[in-house]
Amino acid sequence: MKRTATIATIALSIALTLAGCAMEGGGTLDAASPGVRNAQGPRPEAAQAMVHAGETTAAVAAALGAANGYRFDSGYEVWVYRWPGADRSARGATELVILFGPDGTVRKTRIRPGATS
Repeated sequence: MKRTATIATIALSIALTLAGCAMEGGGTLDAASPGVRNAQGPRPEAAQAMVHAGETTAAVAAALGAANGYRFDSGYEVWVYRWPGADRSARGATELVILFGPDGTVRKTRIRPGATS
């Protein structure tokens, strides 16, 4: 069990790094892109509250819609939802990162605040 927790932690760390690299680009977010949320939908904290450990990818997709996804050779998968900041930049976006295990169920969630400057 400890090995699984370690793999999950490593996968989430890699995913956050990838998400951070995407944010550093500084370009504007396209509102039509998968995973980009708008003001009419739930805010990051409310979206995170809608996702519970053990839920399937299908349940999360039904609740939150399409996401930017990253699949790892280990079977883990990470979905990222982004809420643009006032300037609509990728760098200023707040992100909800969801880690799914190889069995397709939620293992962890994390909110990553956007850059403020």
